[in-house]
Amino acid sequence: MSNSAVAPFLLGVNYPWAQYGHDFGLTSSGHTGVSLPGTYDRVARDFVEIRSCGVQVVRWFLFGDGRGGFITDRGIPRSPDALLLKDVGAALQLAESAGVKLCLSLMDYLWLQDRGRDHQPNDSQRVLQFAAGREALLERVLLPLFCEFRGHPALFAWEIANEPEWAIREFNVHPFAKVAFAEFRAFAEEIVRAVHEYAGSLVTLGSARLIWFRAWSELGLDFYQAHYYPAAERETKAELAKQLASLPRLDQPLWLGELPARDPSSLNYSLEAALGTCRSAGLLGAAVWRWTEPTEKDRDIAIGRVEPAMLRGWQAGKQAQGQSV
Repeated sequence: MSNSAVAPFLLGVNYPWAQYGHDFGLTSSGHTGVSLPGTYDRVARDFVEIRSCGVQVVRWFLFGDGRGGFITDRGIPRSPDALLLKDVGAALQLAESAGVKLCLSLMDYLWLQDRGRDHQPNDSQRVLQFAAGREALLERVLLPLFCEFRGHPALFAWEIANEPEWAIREFNVHPFAKVAFAEFRAFAEEIVRAVHEYAGSLVTLGSARLIWFRAWSELGLDFYQAHYYPAAERETKAELAKQLASLPRLDQPLWLGELPARDPSSLNYSLEAALGTCRSAGLLGAAVWRWTEPTEKDRDIAIGRVEPAMLRGWQAGKQAQGQSV
């Protein structure tokens, strides 16, 4: 299926945030980012435990829904804010100290969706909805970010977006999904070129489903990424093993960026079995959703968080079979 069959299997976890949209840079409510001592200490403890479970890659949302991290003037991004680079630097420092690498997802699909001013009251949350805003974000915010951390040893990859299909009308009929596929694809292609030229890093895109990730096959990504949730596959009725087995040989490795810790809607789902399926299929790796405990406000509260003991046990099984950790 892929050219990654002989490569080590990269186990990951989705952090995915300490506080959604507040981990990097300033927001209208102030600063609670990674460089703040309290947040820094919490992340440091988490990363040490994460690595003790044999995890190699931590996937973390950077801008989230765009509520902070950069300065705008009349809705046009002007520059990173005073604390964005400091927070990203702190996160990479913590990752390097703990012995893990970060996959930093630049934008969440909620930022791409047009949810109206009731849901996106800040100008910064609406910059992706028009071409001038996207272009300014790339040139004045993302390029300085890529240059600042060019070749950082703790950076696994820059991820263009998390599940952008939920904001693209060709994939999703929801009224908030107003972005045209061609429009977003052109923007994503610009980001790929910028990462390769200015960041000296790998670049990927977090596709929402296995049946969709090949839509991004001509962007020049360094590895493909897809997410798998049994609850999202009801119409296909295709189990993970069947979907992976049906894929053609790919020109780049495939990493499963989100696997749920559990799925209450699927009694047959087992995270241990899903990880084993990914490894047997020759994938680059897989990342569990998620490490941090969801709150009552989070839509994924039924999934919960992964148990560290489960990850340690799975890794112990790999070692017993002579696999690389």
